[in-house]
Amino acid sequence: MKHKLKKTVASVVITASMISTGYSAFAAEASEPAVSAQTAVTYKLTQVLDVEVKSVLNERVQEGTRLGVVIRMKNNGNAVTRVPEYELRVKTSEGIEYTLQPSASNAKAIQPKANTELSYMTVIDRTDSVSLTEVNWTDVDVYVYPKKETLIAAAPIQGETWKGSDTPITDPAAVKKWSDSFVIPSVISPIQYTPVGINKESTKEGTFYVVQLLAYNPADKREIVPDFVIDGKTDGKIYSGSRVEQGIVALEAKEKKYIHYSIPVDQDAVLTSLNLLTPESFAQGGAGGPGEKVTYNVGRLNILLPNQGNINNHEAYTLGAPMKFDSLSTLIHPDMEVSVVELNMHENKEEGSKNVTAKFKLTNKSDRPIAVPNFQSEIISADGYQYSGSRQSISTPSVLPNSSITVSFQYTVPFSETGKGLALRVLDAKTAAPYKTTIATYNVTLQPENEQNQFSVYPFDVKVSSWNISALYNSTTLTHSYKAKFFFDIERQQQVQIDPSFSHLQFELYDNLDRLLGTATAPFIGSNRIVNGENNFTFSGNSEQFGYPLSVRIYEVFTTETGAEGKRLLGVFKQ
Repeated sequence: MKHKLKKTVASVVITASMISTGYSAFAAEASEPAVSAQTAVTYKLTQVLDVEVKSVLNERVQEGTRLGVVIRMKNNGNAVTRVPEYELRVKTSEGIEYTLQPSASNAKAIQPKANTELSYMTVIDRTDSVSLTEVNWTDVDVYVYPKKETLIAAAPIQGETWKGSDTPITDPAAVKKWSDSFVIPSVISPIQYTPVGINKESTKEGTFYVVQLLAYNPADKREIVPDFVIDGKTDGKIYSGSRVEQGIVALEAKEKKYIHYSIPVDQDAVLTSLNLLTPESFAQGGAGGPGEKVTYNVGRLNILLPNQGNINNHEAYTLGAPMKFDSLSTLIHPDMEVSVVELNMHENKEEGSKNVTAKFKLTNKSDRPIAVPNFQSEIISADGYQYSGSRQSISTPSVLPNSSITVSFQYTVPFSETGKGLALRVLDAKTAAPYKTTIATYNVTLQPENEQNQFSVYPFDVKVSSWNISALYNSTTLTHSYKAKFFFDIERQQQVQIDPSFSHLQFELYDNLDRLLGTATAPFIGSNRIVNGENNFTFSGNSEQFGYPLSVRIYEVFTTETGAEGKRLLGVFKQ
C-alpha cells in the first residue's frame, strides 16, 4: 500500500541564561544570548513512523565513490514497531538511482515513543563528480513479475553533501562567530556550547592548539555530552583534533562545565577557523553478524576564530591587586587571594636574551590552612609571542591562615623585547592535562628600575647605607682576592611565610674589563643570612692583576622546578 507523502517541519528555538566568558573565560560575567533555532524536517514513512535525514556522505575513496546516508526514525506509536524493509536509495542530478545497503548493526524494531538511527552505505565504481539530489524510500515487491516498485517517501537533499574533511562549510546558518552559543545540528541534545579559549602550545611532543568550550545544560535533568570532534583549518590544510577529557562527560541540570580539544598542527601553522563534526558508522553485513566497521565524520558547523588584530586587549593590572579568576576553575581556592607584587625585566648579556621575573603573593584569607595551588603562567608580547614561565620550586605544602607565601616565575624573552604592551596569563595545567588552559589574563606594566642603593625582594626591603671593597694580595700565589663590606637596612613585611627554598642574594664581582672575578651568596633566612648592619662577603675567585675600578652586581636567585636558576638583577654598585 502506498502511503500518502506528508512532510512535517518542527522548529524549536531554545533560549537560556548562558555564561559569556570571552577569551579570558571569566565565567562570572553573565549574559543571555539566544541559541540559534534548529529546524528538523521529518517525513511520514508509515502511520506511526517518522523519518528525517541526518547525514549524507558523498566521498571519493580508492575504490571509487562512497555514498552514505544516516537517517533518524521515530516510533510515535504505543507498541514496538518493526523497521520496514524498504530500500533506501539516493538519486543523482542525472536522475540515476543507487540503492544503499543497510548497516548490519541497524535496529530491526523500535520501542514506542523512541528514536533510532539507521545507517546505509554503498561504494560505486565512479571517479567522476557525483551530485546527489534526493534520498528516497522505495517498497520493492519481488514476488510479482515484473517486480513492482512503489515510492514511499522522498526527501530532497538541501545544500552540499559531505565530501570529506576538506569540504567547506558555507551555509550561513552553520557558520558561527567566536563566542556565539550554539547547539549541535542533527544531534538530539539540549546542551549549548560557547567557544571561550584557544591557545597554541609547543611541547616536546609537538605543537598543539587547545580549544576550550563552555558546555551548559539548560534542561531539568542530567545530560551526557554527545560525541563530536573539532578540526582546525588553515588556508590550505585540515588538522584533526580530539577531545582531551576521556570517557563519559555528564552535565547535571543547569550545570556548566568546560570541555577541551587538542589539535596537533605543524609548527608554523596558523588556524583560521574550526570545524565541528559528528561521527557516523556503518557495519558490513556477514554470515556471522556485523562485520568490518566503517567510521567517518560529518561536518556540522564552522567556527570563526577571534580577531587577532589587538592581541593583548585585556584588563590592565595594578601591581598588588587581587587577581580575578575564571569562576568555573577549581584550581585556586576561593579563599586564596593571588596578586603580583613584583614584575621586572633585565638583560642577560651572556646568553643574549632578557629575563622577566614575576613574584606572586598567595594570601590565605580563611581560618584554616589551604594547599599552595600549582598554577603556571606565561608572558605574551605585544606581537603575540608566548613565553612560558619557569616556576620557583616550593616545598611548603600549604599557606597558614591569615598568612601569605610567595612564588616566583622567570620568563626568558628575546633581547629585542622592549617590555611594552605585555600581558600576563595565569594557566591551569591540571584540568586539561597535559595541556594548559587560561584562568586569568591581564595587561601588565613592568616596574621601573630600583632606586639607587635600595631594592626589594618581597617581603624584604633592603637599603644599602654604605659599601666598600678591599683587595688582599697573596705573595705566595701572586694573586689578588677581594672582600666586600655592605651595610644593610632591612625591613620585612609581616604575615608572610618564608619557604625554605626562598630566594637568596648572589653577589658577582667584575673588574674594569667586565670580567667576572668571583661570586658570593647569602640567604635571607637560616645560617649566614644577611642582617641589619655590617655584612662581609669574600669572593671565591682570584686574579693575577689588581682590577680597578671594580663593580658588584646583586641578583635575586631562586631554584625552579626543573632545577635551573631564576635570576633577577637588583642593583649594580660601582667604585
